Amino acid sequence: MPWTPHNTAPIVQFAAAPRSPALRVFAGKPQALAFLADGSLVVGSSLGITLHDPAAPSPPRATVEGIGGVDWMVAHPDGESVVAAVREPRGRALVRVWPRSGRVVPLVPAPIAGYQFCGALAPDGARVYWRRSGSSPVLYTVDALTGAVLRELGLPQEANRASALAVRRDGAVYMQGDKMLVVHPDGRAEPRADSPFFMAPEPLFVADDGGLVGTHGERVGFKDGAFVHAREVGSRARSGTIAHDRSRLTFHGGLGDVQVWDVAAESTVFAVTQPSTIGTHPGWRGQAAASSATHVAAIDFRDAGVTIWQIDRPDQPIARVMGYSRGLRRVMVHGGALTVQHTQSANYIDSVQEIELASGATRMLARALVHDVARTRDGQRLLVLHEQGPSMPLVVAVFDAAGEALESVEVQRAAGSVTVAPGGATWGVISHSHPAQLRAEPTCHGQWRAFGATKWAKNVKLKGHFPRLALADTAAAVMADEQLEVVGIPKGKSLLSTPIARGGRGVALSPDGTFVAVASFGGPRLVRVATGAVTELTPELPGERSSAISLCFSDAWLFVGYDSGAITQHRVPTGEQVAALHGHTDEVLALTWADGALWSASEDGTVVRWGELE
Repeated sequence: MPWTPHNTAPIVQFAAAPRSPALRVFAGKPQALAFLADGSLVVGSSLGITLHDPAAPSPPRATVEGIGGVDWMVAHPDGESVVAAVREPRGRALVRVWPRSGRVVPLVPAPIAGYQFCGALAPDGARVYWRRSGSSPVLYTVDALTGAVLRELGLPQEANRASALAVRRDGAVYMQGDKMLVVHPDGRAEPRADSPFFMAPEPLFVADDGGLVGTHGERVGFKDGAFVHAREVGSRARSGTIAHDRSRLTFHGGLGDVQVWDVAAESTVFAVTQPSTIGTHPGWRGQAAASSATHVAAIDFRDAGVTIWQIDRPDQPIARVMGYSRGLRRVMVHGGALTVQHTQSANYIDSVQEIELASGATRMLARALVHDVARTRDGQRLLVLHEQGPSMPLVVAVFDAAGEALESVEVQRAAGSVTVAPGGATWGVISHSHPAQLRAEPTCHGQWRAFGATKWAKNVKLKGHFPRLALADTAAAVMADEQLEVVGIPKGKSLLSTPIARGGRGVALSPDGTFVAVASFGGPRLVRVATGAVTELTPELPGERSSAISLCFSDAWLFVGYDSGAITQHRVPTGEQVAALHGHTDEVLALTWADGALWSASEDGTVVRWGELE
């Protein structure tokens, strides 16, 4: 199975500082696009905001970092600034940014809860409206220049359904409720049952006559006091943006459709389908396309590049902004190289990439439908858990460093993960079989063997969901739901069998097999194998509540990665937190200790090597 050359990965070295990033691979993950009045392209990514000339986008004209990762962004009617919802380990907030000068004004400094920002800018740009979800949802009106809160308005429970807002010129706010919910300027919330669609559209743009366009290209007119169906834009869109002067709407579809709608002419003026783009991953949150009077830009979900066209030439892109990634869920260090797996959902897109740290040169493994990967620390063995066809068992394929197949082992049909013991002698896989009855629990199979062996050394079967497997050179840990089993290697003797707080995203074994760490839904736990004693870790992290999703040990430390982007460092065996590391703006999906350093990979599209942690 050959490796094929791929785009160079940008690598940034940082000045040495304790408990700080020392190296970063990739320029993050783009999430939202906008154009300013002068035609400049603004890219909002997980690392901040960059300003580009569409005709010659690299290098960027200006960079604004330190604000967090951009989740959502709109061009301000002044044509010089953008309003962006940003996230970082301490929470999510709202800022206004002038990309050319680097000026930043916080509009909502307090953390904004929730996975995705729900808000809109008033047509004149004077106010920002945003919805806080919860048991008592609230609609906030904020001054778009100072951040002063102008109004807090309680909303009915159905407002929690909204994922987007749109604002009429008189200040009325449209949002999705049970059908359609209109919040009038006097504060009156009016549920509307006359939406011409079975589900009310997620509003993007409200015309002066009260009609609207939804984020998926739906059009709703307003006639004689009632909503009526209008000719749809025709886009298979999943997101949309409004031009700074409200003259154009730009849509981006999950299948790669990019479409620009002229508001005054009520017609499509640009349409293209990006090739080889199927499916999206939940990690894409923002507005993936935008347009100016002369150019159109869209994020390509294949490789996270930003493609640019002249608006009158959809047949041929004129430029691409590269160096980004789709998000990273695995990182393995071997010599002077990394192997990473991108987070794109398992489909026909290649997702396993090798990166030379000295040059940034990369190559992709020509294998699609990959669920998980693992690699020995010497780089000589690569394991790939992948699909081989509908309703067929999954396969673990073992390759050498050149990508040539060494062996192939079928496992249960349902997805799982693969792992390699630190010494590189043993590898394992956990997967599960589908129960015969729909409501029955699946059977999880935690299995391991030596490289080259013809049968499993052990197969631990557990009933339940959320199967996890970790290997040390002397032990294996298998977890499903609320059961944890630790088994010795190579004799297969049980070392620990104990109930545990319901498992979630991860399990790890210390190098000597003495401790197990679990990322449970109730928080991380540290378990001593010999006694079964459990220490509940109490992370001290600012901002909204974070969930542990990744773990790894060094000889002296336990590291825990969180969905907020933070990483905590704990002493072993006490579990005492000694530091919180902040270098990511999204979920930390993988941690590994290699060559005396901590490495982390994140949904924010970056790999970080951390500096001194002692």
